[in-house]
Amino acid sequence: MKWDLNPRYQTILQFSRLALSAAQSFIRETNNTYKMNKNYAILNHIKELEYRIIYLFISFILCFLTLYYFINETTYLCVKPLIVNQNIQIDNLIFTDLSEAFICTLKLTFILTNYSIFNLILYHIYFFIIPGTYEYEQKKILRIFSFSIISIYLSLILTYYIFIPLFWNFFLSQHITIDSEIFRIDYQGKIIEYITLLSRILFGFILSFQLPLIFTTLLYQNIISVTTLTKYRSINIVFCFICGALFSPPDVISQISLALPLCCLYEANIIFGIFLSKKKYLAQN
Repeated sequence: MKWDLNPRYQTILQFSRLALSAAQSFIRETNNTYKMNKNYAILNHIKELEYRIIYLFISFILCFLTLYYFINETTYLCVKPLIVNQNIQIDNLIFTDLSEAFICTLKLTFILTNYSIFNLILYHIYFFIIPGTYEYEQKKILRIFSFSIISIYLSLILTYYIFIPLFWNFFLSQHITIDSEIFRIDYQGKIIEYITLLSRILFGFILSFQLPLIFTTLLYQNIISVTTLTKYRSINIVFCFICGALFSPPDVISQISLALPLCCLYEANIIFGIFLSKKKYLAQN
């Protein structure tokens, strides 16, 4: 059955059909363009990530080669707290395996290179993620990364100039010396064991200095609360002494000297959480 429509209505109907088909074509092309741009955006991010990884790899190689070229100076800086100790005269460190000296230089250079380019790693991470963040988020991330870099190098300085000389003084004051005409026990340290012990101490103190920043960030973002920190205080004490046993020399004094600062920093985070909660409560009211 055919409907006899007014020519004016027929014209309007034809224009409506044309407009509908044009809108469908526009929507179809827009969706295809969005998908292509989305794929291009993903490819651009992957390409940028690839470039940044290449830059970091090149930076690591250049820093590694530079530090390896000055291996005598870097080794002396690491051994200096032991050499200048007043309890015992130490002129040299030994190695007992044919390849041990070479492996030790590679290990020391690798550790120092990681510490040297850590700020560069955070730099590339920051500039890779800021395009997808708001301005206030960028400021927060920059603040966190800045405090992280400062705490790392501050922990290295304090450990090298304060804690390591204290550890070495304690250890070397415990050496056993019998009459030289009968028998004598002297220290003859292996360079690989010394570098391993030094790296463990440095890593332990760096980790301990990063924990306040981590807990502060979690408290500020309301991921954890002061109640949670207070509830798990006893578990934290056990964890601190486990870290002290893992990352410090195998004696009670060194373990306590690393565990106590961790416990004090945890309590400082609880105090900061209480202050932050009061500040938010006053701001809401």
